[in-house]
Amino acid sequence: MRNLAQRKETLCAALAVVLTLVGVLPLGAAIELPRELAQRVDRLVADVEREPTTEEDLVERVRVLWDWANYLSMEGVYIAKRLPVIVARGPAPRPGTSAAGYAPLIDTFVRHLEHLQRDELAFGEATVAPTTPMPVDSFQTLTTTLKVGTLGIAEGGGIVVSQHIGSATGRFQTSDPKGSHYLTAKASRRGTRFELTEVPVTGTYGGFRGAVGFPKWIVRGAALEPGDTVTITYGDRSGGGPGVQIGTSSNDGVPLPLYVDPGDGYDYELRAPTFSVQGGAVSGVHGFAPSIVGVGESFEVSVRSEDTYYNRAIGETPAYEVTVNGEPWSEIESDGKAIHLLAASFDRPGVYRFAFSSIEGKVRGDANPVWVRREPKQKLYWGETHGHSGFAEGVGTPEGFYRFAWEDARLDFATLSEHDIWLSDFEWKILNDVSADFRVKTDLITYPGYEWTTDRARGGHHNVIFRRIGMKRIHTQMAPNLSELFHHLAITHPAEDVLTIPHAHQAGDWRLSDLKAERLIELMSGHGTFEFFGQRYLENGWRVGFIGASDDHLGHPGYSPGGQSRGSKVYGNIFQFGGLAGVYAPERSADAIFAAMRARSAYATSGAQRIILDATLGGEPMGTEVAEAEGQERRRVIEGRVIGTAPIQSIDLIKNGDTIASVAGFEPGTVDEEADTVRLVVSFFSDTEIFFRDNPRGHRTWKGTLTAKGAKIKKARLLGTVSRLLDRAEVESGALSFSVATRGSARTILMTLSDVSPGASLDFTLEPSAEGGRAPVVVRPAAQFEAAAFTLAVPVAAEEKRYELAAGRYRDVASVQRADKPRDDIEFRFEDVGDPGDWYYIKAVQADGHRAWSSPWWVGDEPPL
Repeated sequence: MRNLAQRKETLCAALAVVLTLVGVLPLGAAIELPRELAQRVDRLVADVEREPTTEEDLVERVRVLWDWANYLSMEGVYIAKRLPVIVARGPAPRPGTSAAGYAPLIDTFVRHLEHLQRDELAFGEATVAPTTPMPVDSFQTLTTTLKVGTLGIAEGGGIVVSQHIGSATGRFQTSDPKGSHYLTAKASRRGTRFELTEVPVTGTYGGFRGAVGFPKWIVRGAALEPGDTVTITYGDRSGGGPGVQIGTSSNDGVPLPLYVDPGDGYDYELRAPTFSVQGGAVSGVHGFAPSIVGVGESFEVSVRSEDTYYNRAIGETPAYEVTVNGEPWSEIESDGKAIHLLAASFDRPGVYRFAFSSIEGKVRGDANPVWVRREPKQKLYWGETHGHSGFAEGVGTPEGFYRFAWEDARLDFATLSEHDIWLSDFEWKILNDVSADFRVKTDLITYPGYEWTTDRARGGHHNVIFRRIGMKRIHTQMAPNLSELFHHLAITHPAEDVLTIPHAHQAGDWRLSDLKAERLIELMSGHGTFEFFGQRYLENGWRVGFIGASDDHLGHPGYSPGGQSRGSKVYGNIFQFGGLAGVYAPERSADAIFAAMRARSAYATSGAQRIILDATLGGEPMGTEVAEAEGQERRRVIEGRVIGTAPIQSIDLIKNGDTIASVAGFEPGTVDEEADTVRLVVSFFSDTEIFFRDNPRGHRTWKGTLTAKGAKIKKARLLGTVSRLLDRAEVESGALSFSVATRGSARTILMTLSDVSPGASLDFTLEPSAEGGRAPVVVRPAAQFEAAAFTLAVPVAAEEKRYELAAGRYRDVASVQRADKPRDDIEFRFEDVGDPGDWYYIKAVQADGHRAWSSPWWVGDEPPL
């Protein structure tokens, strides 16, 4: 059989040469390897030909395969998505698996690279039409045209059409011509027909957590020859179907993956063609401004019209009235542009808040607060340290990622931290080149980086960020364990040029850290909010600061809604609005901001909220090691100011993991019970605390109804940045129907009651649900949440009414609080006494559920070396 296959391949190659000579096909030139690598590759090919790979020889063969693949990638050859993953997982398999399971895949990729080295077009190439962007949430028909490669496709071979995990187009199907997402295939050669079957596909282009079946069209009747075409139609409407429903996130590169079996029974991945998605009609408006400026300093405010899903709007935009602190300030004409830059400056210190309203009043929004100060020594800069594109398991291009960070999110700095288990050397070079390009062409400060990606048992996920362009990455393929990562980084780069930032979804190991590289901890992302994660590092003696990020996979760094992908279990895990890193630095430069992050002069916010948190302990800024005060009292003074993007619910002082003092955001005092209406903040919170080494608890869905006794529910709306697909709060027939999800965070609803009588109460009814959105592998079993019913009294003062729901060792909370006297700007002062080694941080909680956490202070203990 092998000799027959070889003769067939030789004939196909000869035919390709003939067709090339007559101008039908281009000839893909063979790639010559360096002598030493060529000798190693020849031995590898001969070894695989002689005997399939086993667990015993896998490690040696993987090394050659990896060097071979990276050399070809630098020559422009596309390397299959799963090859770098297999190179990483084979020698260092996941818990509960063995290297033996990866051995057959090594041999497949050896055959794959053999073909590509001879001719990059061996399997063909594919293009997509139309090339114009698809509107979000619309039904469309797309076609991919596969030009058959120089190997041809023999009878019995075929084409697999799979789907990217984040395509958000809904699951393709081949059985119902009248249904949505109907898929068809047609060959150009007469006599060729297709027999439809299904094959399992795993990974980014298939089932991310396990194999999923996708259609394979088997060639029958007449073989497909080089230069023939196959047209795949996505959303074929010829049978009456509506087409393919496009996802809800704008993006410049959504893949349509294909695999080709030339006739040897193996499905070889092609470079996937991509289509682009643009936003929809204007639904909202949002502004971005610098947080701290000097008196008289000129600055820009970006005013962005956006659609329902927070994408940049397309089409007609309204004229806007602009106010500052409630007073008319400027106007924006209706000129069809979605983004306008307004020049501003203020001659007096104070806090300035911009708001925007369309002339007819239907579209409203605001910007983050601007704090104008006299000669500020430090300014506040906002950035993203964790996001992905199509180079890993995300979608989109690196250029699109950084373009969004600069034009749409108006960030000061950003890192595209692709998962290293999907990166080739060529892709790492591209990431550095694009980063350098944006540093030159825009004011965006870019830091090259990647996500060191391994299982929790081997150390968990860590973002590695470099100060300079072109630094060598220490990837999982060469350092599969956390101690190896720290070791190789330390001997390869100066400490001042490196940051490692663990995150909690696939939890970093808080028992092991690096005093020089690991200066910050990611406290929250689109996956959830994990305050416990930072505390675990602090409890183990590591002196680390806090930042937020998004872990965005859809090309929207710094302003990442999450929960925007239909039909994707993986992206469904990223269900909440991503966070930000706030950094205090003396100037806006790459060196100054990087040095400030290493100095822990940083803090975390959730929901992309640019909450201003300014605080000191003993006059020292956050992130510092403070000398003990003289005298026996050991008196510590923590003071500062929180300027919120919404009313502030509380400001808490955390000491050694416990809340020891708080300032209430809502002013105390009895509220008039005879008022016509009462405004309440209804809040749902679920904890992510874990009590042993494990990945954090997943999200909890709160779905049910709320009815009032002794009052009428007049209206209700969700607060904060919410998911348009997942979150809901509607008043129907006098009852509030809601569905929200929380993971270490709160989701809040502003509800207005009328006709409130003394003793009025609220009845909650919750449906049963199950814990979701965890990362594997976990020690603790997933929780099941039973149905619940409870009653909370309508508060008559600023106090909070709470109900705890037990879920094992967890205590989730539903609460109600009066919101009659909100404050969005609070100065605070705490005093405490303690012992050497105490650590503190500030947590600010807004009524909309969003939060800010300062980096800690350490008092009076011996500093680490």
